[in-house]
Amino acid sequence: MTVYTLRVELGPNPPMFDPDEDEAVWCDIEVDETHTLKELHEAIFEAFDRWDAHMYEFMTYDEDGIATRSYAMPENHEGGPSWPAMEPEQIDRAISQVGAGDEPEEAKERFRELRRNPPKEGNAGETTIADLDPEELGWIYYQFDFGDSWEHIITIEDAREGSLDGDPTVVETHGPIPPQYRDPDE
Repeated sequence: MTVYTLRVELGPNPPMFDPDEDEAVWCDIEVDETHTLKELHEAIFEAFDRWDAHMYEFMTYDEDGIATRSYAMPENHEGGPSWPAMEPEQIDRAISQVGAGDEPEEAKERFRELRRNPPKEGNAGETTIADLDPEELGWIYYQFDFGDSWEHIITIEDAREGSLDGDPTVVETHGPIPPQYRDPDE
């Protein structure tokens, strides 16, 4: 069995706080391959000092930054496509709009295929870390609270043989954890 140290870095949204420009906000969380994305969500919720539950979603990306599948929270999982299918013209327009014209043709073709035929949405309560194929994974996007849109980027910092005897564990934090809601008096 494998234990992974995942770096969960707070993204630029929401712009509700003003940390020092040079100071990233992140938490390292240890999980083993049997933990689910729902259990990872619960660890992130605790690590970032949140108290008010909201909707969340994970999305996996490959090494070229192409979204490969979405994973909905169990209460919202419908089992449909990860995203709406796109027509060829829409796909080509998307490639040109993000300036991906110089990317390798195989990456563009993989993007086209995933947009024409989106994979089924995964269930975060049933999907384990091992199911994500961590050795092939580029990174994970995690969004919490679709209203305030707390964005996080998750990368693998370390992998080692072993297992955890319980829930995912926060092993390190860095930077000022912002409050879940801005104080209206500030």
